[in-house]
Amino acid sequence: MSDYAENTYWISIAHLPRWTIERVNHMVIRVIHESGLRWNEFFELDKKGLREIFAFSDKELADLENVKKDLPRIAFIAEQLHNEGFQVIPLNSKDYPAVLKENLKTKGTPPVIYTFGRTGLLQEDALAIVGSRNAGDAALSFTDFISKKAVKDFKVVVSGFAKGVDKQALDSTLEAHGKSIIVLPQGVLTFQSGFKKYYEPIVSGDVLVFSTFFPQAGWEVGLAMARNTYIYGLAKEIYVAETDSSGGTWQGAMDGLTRHRSVYVRVPDVNEKNANLKLIDLGAIPVNAHGLPLEEMRVRQNTLFNDSENLTITNEPEAGYDTAERDIEKDILNLLQKDAYTTKEILLALRLNWDSRKLTNYLKKNPYVKTIAGKPNKFGLNKTINLSLFNNF
Repeated sequence: MSDYAENTYWISIAHLPRWTIERVNHMVIRVIHESGLRWNEFFELDKKGLREIFAFSDKELADLENVKKDLPRIAFIAEQLHNEGFQVIPLNSKDYPAVLKENLKTKGTPPVIYTFGRTGLLQEDALAIVGSRNAGDAALSFTDFISKKAVKDFKVVVSGFAKGVDKQALDSTLEAHGKSIIVLPQGVLTFQSGFKKYYEPIVSGDVLVFSTFFPQAGWEVGLAMARNTYIYGLAKEIYVAETDSSGGTWQGAMDGLTRHRSVYVRVPDVNEKNANLKLIDLGAIPVNAHGLPLEEMRVRQNTLFNDSENLTITNEPEAGYDTAERDIEKDILNLLQKDAYTTKEILLALRLNWDSRKLTNYLKKNPYVKTIAGKPNKFGLNKTINLSLFNNF
């Protein structure tokens, strides 16, 4: 069977409508690894065989039947990718980046990736530099320095090809004669203008274009948000030049922290308006303009209310700390004095061994906490409460 014929099946399976990545990956494990079948053998099975061997539900069988019907269309796309020099790299390929599997696990590792360029870059040490599309001069200067330092350290720089920090990271890396991976917020077949602009560094092996989305998918906000996970997933180190308290950079950083990744965040200048310090409060590692860690900044995480009250927590709980031994209300109100946070952010910042539902119920019942409507909701300190009530903590 030709490469593009095999790829036809992988593309079809990878983009099953309404199937999560985790669900697809579990099927891949059962079919490819446990049963030892190839996809053409799998699709030759009738409904009875599929049900008996894999215990698929009626809905799953219907979805797979639709995949069979769509194979001719996908075969045309697979052949086009093959003829135009794109690489289709499935999960079981030796060329699939191990770092992506390690960082994203079964729940988040894409079953198939699409690349154009030297795939060997996927096996080299890489760091990611992320930040706002409208980043200020300090953030862009930081990005330039980190990118060029990465080149000196023989590391690949991963970025997302948006304007601002992403574009600065790519251009600074190439200026220093380094190597970069561009993670697309779209399918590889819709990136023609980018291929023309960066044709020389691509063919010379200095730039690899990478996508996880359906090859013909155009740019979408949702895809731009989703690709941040893969930027972080391809890197061993993550540097945040500038972030707002929402959007792709913030969500990507939060995802990294939730996965216990080391996320380095530039400490902003006094007059900057961004959410860098808030990200540090949630567990990111503060660094200076040259990317060097500033451990003393972690004192922010141990400050009760504000400096004027001169109250401090002496012992920060470690991961897995027994919440039964803590004054949970004090810890929560301490955090909410600084800003409003989502349930996920509070769990992360305080390292609570609670689930989201339990914390949400607790917060909504607490008279000192107010709910701020949004998607998702945030929780802040009820300003109508007299803070002197807390003096006895």
